[in-house]
Amino acid sequence: MRPRGSSPLIFGVFGLLAMTFAAIVVIAGLAGGEEAEVPAAPGAGPVATRNAGPPPAEEAEVTPPNFRPPPSLHLGSMGDSEIALAAQKSLSVDLRNMRRSDTTTRLKRNPLYGTGTMRPTSCRAPQPSTRPADMFAYLNAVTGCLDRAWAGKFSQAGAAFLEPRRVFWSRPGRGPCGTYPASGAAAYYCPSNRGMYIGLTHLIQQSDRVDPAENHVPYLAVLAHEYGHHVQEMAGIGGAWWWEVYDRSKAAQESHSRRSELQAQCLAGVFVRTVRTSLGVTGARWNEVLQIDYGRGDDQGRGGPRDHGTGDHYAAWLHQGWKYARVGYCNTWAVPASQVS
Repeated sequence: MRPRGSSPLIFGVFGLLAMTFAAIVVIAGLAGGEEAEVPAAPGAGPVATRNAGPPPAEEAEVTPPNFRPPPSLHLGSMGDSEIALAAQKSLSVDLRNMRRSDTTTRLKRNPLYGTGTMRPTSCRAPQPSTRPADMFAYLNAVTGCLDRAWAGKFSQAGAAFLEPRRVFWSRPGRGPCGTYPASGAAAYYCPSNRGMYIGLTHLIQQSDRVDPAENHVPYLAVLAHEYGHHVQEMAGIGGAWWWEVYDRSKAAQESHSRRSELQAQCLAGVFVRTVRTSLGVTGARWNEVLQIDYGRGDDQGRGGPRDHGTGDHYAAWLHQGWKYARVGYCNTWAVPASQVS
């Protein structure tokens, strides 16, 4: 989630998401010599159903649908773009720097999409509880794991990476993006200072008051979501989407905001999948997260702008990242509007 001033299923049955991926132009020559994997293309996003259904009761992981990704494509370089130069010279470039003409490239053909599967991450974190000090220690430890995992991905893409600032607060304060707690937001990302702002007690209040000692995964998912916005910022996606719509209608801005928020959801799912063993992310715990996130959809009585996506899609894109653990399958910018409503 981003603060409003800076503006961005459950499924009928969890585990049944009809998917079809179509090949589109991808980046070649990424750092390390790998071809760019095919990003999500029209028809590749999670297919939503209108009615919420109960999650599976068993402890096992949610069963993924039948799926076989298309082969990687190698369609040549992108001319004299910064991305192509980075790949050819094995330089780490700052993807936040771009021309107006580069925005589509940053959004739809970003180098991160070609870095393949995120490998399992060994992550050690203390048990959180309702005590602010325990929650702080948990969030701080997991952020270190996020730093390592995403730094590796940027290195693969030949792109520069800076860690985010950690603002895990228990008392109200003020930052570049305004005061906190922000209305209706226990957690948000501020691009002005690369800061993740998370309220240690507010987070519990706005997560259906799930006892973190019983199920820490909802808090893991929120943290990974805000970190996902930082990933977008460092990849130039954060700046690119706003640059494209800052002078357009509110509807256009909300449409791009939904794509941004749903991509952050997917990126969160990618990371959570990689730490599921070391942090004990069981199927039952994951299903509880999906239920909570379904309730956070724009159509679930929030009463605010339509800038985060429906409950179906808000849960579905999180699960998309979980299933495949590939950044390339989080390309919300290349799917039709019906997949990111």
